[in-house]
Amino acid sequence: MAKPKKKRGMRIPYVEDAREDTYDRHAIDVKPTPPYLKPLTCKGCGIRVSARHGNADDPDSRSSHYFKLEPHRPTCRYDLGQRGKHLLDASGGTVVRLDGQWRLKCPPIERPATEGGTKKPPGPARPGARGGGGGPRPTSKEAGQAIASARRIVRLLDDFENDPETVAEFAATAPNGQRNIPWHEFCYGRADAHQLAQALIDGKASALAIPHAVWGPASTAKAVSPNHDTYVVMYVARQPVTLVDGTSVKLRVTVRSNNPHWIGATTQSGQFLGYGYWQLFPKDQTQARKRGWIELQLWVKEAWQVERWDTDGTTIELPKPVRPAAPPRSPAPAPRPADPSPQEQPDVTAVPSDRAAAAPTSDTPVSDAPKSSEVSASEDRMAETPTSPTPSSPEPEELQDSVSVAATQETTSAPRAEVAPSEPHVPTPASGESPIGQRPEPPIPPPPPYPPNIAPPEQEGSVLQRWLRRRRRS
Repeated sequence: MAKPKKKRGMRIPYVEDAREDTYDRHAIDVKPTPPYLKPLTCKGCGIRVSARHGNADDPDSRSSHYFKLEPHRPTCRYDLGQRGKHLLDASGGTVVRLDGQWRLKCPPIERPATEGGTKKPPGPARPGARGGGGGPRPTSKEAGQAIASARRIVRLLDDFENDPETVAEFAATAPNGQRNIPWHEFCYGRADAHQLAQALIDGKASALAIPHAVWGPASTAKAVSPNHDTYVVMYVARQPVTLVDGTSVKLRVTVRSNNPHWIGATTQSGQFLGYGYWQLFPKDQTQARKRGWIELQLWVKEAWQVERWDTDGTTIELPKPVRPAAPPRSPAPAPRPADPSPQEQPDVTAVPSDRAAAAPTSDTPVSDAPKSSEVSASEDRMAETPTSPTPSSPEPEELQDSVSVAATQETTSAPRAEVAPSEPHVPTPASGESPIGQRPEPPIPPPPPYPPNIAPPEQEGSVLQRWLRRRRRS
């Protein structure tokens, strides 16, 4: 049974020699003599180190490296064990130590809608365990801590020049918790982002199954789209990608959002890291071939999906978004036409040719004051129309009083006064009370709000008319 290989400690990426010159591990194999001058010290904390050539202690090893001769100082950036402990303490539970690895627990995130699918808009923030819906979702805080932990791991590995043996110390756990993902298959930088894009072009399931983290320098940050309401931060990958037809095109790595602060679009300095389901744009590779480039693109829908660091404090002024012009308003509805001009109403005071001049023609009893036919027609028309009558039109009660009083005024031969139809009815005091004790009213009633549809039917004479007829006959 083969003896398991002894796991060596962390590789020191940079050292200083006796002249205080800095060298990386590639200087070890320079022939015939390495360029540095011993003794060598760790560039991170100054402890004594030594060099080992490839194959020196492992026939299968081709990696030359530096190793420590004494413990690192507590603040050394090249002490992997100490930095891993700080990572655990600051992760808020999003990084765990399992099977000799530091593992990042990937937060769940919604998968983009496929073509032809519909995506529901985000709902309101869910209340926390103690109630209240004003704060962020509880999962958002944990997700933000996970992406901050990913940023710390990226910076740690960048300090070690992404040494393969150091990268192997880290891994990611898929959102469902059922899969352990090697770090180099989960997180990509500028030097290897083309590998993820190439897997998407080739349609590999591994590239589509889980969300990924991609990071790199923010070489471009600006507002795009005609309305300046979409923002982008991007860089160009070091390696191109190959389309299905064999054409090589440049690869642009971009994060886009409608909120400039979520992606740090106000500065083009420093680094950015985006987490989510990355896609290709344009999807039509024919268009990508014509343009000469294709994007590895992430649309940012949550503020926690992007981390920025190492910015220099400079900012750029973004143009203000241009709001699209409001659609023209529909013309306002035409005002309701005024009541039709009153037609000439039948003269209720006219005396038939075969009657005496003193006999009134109104056949409504004065004592009872019942509704006239004009009032009934007006009320029927008003019941059909939901709007209230205009101020110039009298109310139905006024019409009743006007019609009944007009008949009694005719018996006393009172002169008729002209009243404008559009003016409100104003009673005019008479010189004396009417014979039947009614209050004086204008001799001619104002027209109803709507002209009657039919002529009023003839009715029998009033009590006063019948009494006058009997007096004449006797």
